[in-house]
Amino acid sequence: TVVLVIFGSMMVLSASYVDALKAGNGAYSVFLKQVLAATAGLIGMGVISRFPLTALQKLTRPFFLGSLLLQGAVLLIGTAVNGNKNWIKIFGLSVQPSEFLKVALILVISGMLYQRRDYFDDVVNTWVFPLAAMFVALVLVLGGKDLGTGMVMFGLSFVLMILAGMPTKLIWTVLIPVLLIVGFLASSGSRKARIVAWLNPDAPDPTDVGWQAKHGIWALAAGGFSGTGLGDSKMKWSWVPMIDNDYIFSVVGEELGLLGAATLIVLYVLLTLALVKILNRTDRLYEQFLMYGILAWIAIQSFINIGVVLNFLPVLGVPLPLISSGGTSLVATLMTLGIALGIERRNGSLPRVPRTRARTTR
Repeated sequence: TVVLVIFGSMMVLSASYVDALKAGNGAYSVFLKQVLAATAGLIGMGVISRFPLTALQKLTRPFFLGSLLLQGAVLLIGTAVNGNKNWIKIFGLSVQPSEFLKVALILVISGMLYQRRDYFDDVVNTWVFPLAAMFVALVLVLGGKDLGTGMVMFGLSFVLMILAGMPTKLIWTVLIPVLLIVGFLASSGSRKARIVAWLNPDAPDPTDVGWQAKHGIWALAAGGFSGTGLGDSKMKWSWVPMIDNDYIFSVVGEELGLLGAATLIVLYVLLTLALVKILNRTDRLYEQFLMYGILAWIAIQSFINIGVVLNFLPVLGVPLPLISSGGTSLVATLMTLGIALGIERRNGSLPRVPRTRARTTR
């Protein structure tokens, strides 16, 4: 985690200073905000790793309700960026409440399932509540037209519930309507144009909807095997929009080459394997549920961001965890990893208790 944060801060400095100068904010303005967020996030991660589990459970409901209220306030007084209304100013700071809502969803769904762990066959009394929490959060996020965040939020919540033991019939009952809704949302407005451009990369593009994806690929191609050198990206000179955020992986590929990009992917694999190891050492059911959600979040969001830059997926506004610029995203991700560290700390200090739960009918 620390290596990824340092690596990310270094790449944010390289990717952001041109646009920061262009905006008249000083070359180091974005980088300094990232460093402050990293410092706050790492301190928060350490504090949360020592937080008593019972206290965390007691705070879950107010934290979830507070996150919902903040996300609702975004729709009323929030700020739109590139068509997505997902930011709000609090005491002069621009905050993205949906990032904290991801943490809150993991906590609240895990708590609900743990409370009903002996009644997983009862769809109405067990599964309706976590599904309702997920859909309320999704409605608020999609109300701001942030489809990328909505997809990550649905993915981490749904994977958590599937791994926890959701009945197969219910999985398909939920998944099919969701896929139809996503298809409808993706076929409207600018999203449709981006998908068409993604499916037909060689077709004429008079409105430049494929500009970001095309130049991101060019950046990766320019890097070759060893890269152009740290700080020597040409595409960051206003050729790739959101290059210090959603498309920061293209700068990694251009400046550090295939070697640097592959190293970053390996770091994510190592982080994921470390989380899996914590999960496998955890016999307490509530903490297993938490680990399902944390793993799903890191894996899904990393896959989407890198997949978009590599043009395996159409363009979606999803930051690369621990790497992309954005203080809220960085702090929320580090908070979540603090929960995982706390679980591992308890793994080494508490006796293991066999799990008990009613068998799920599939």
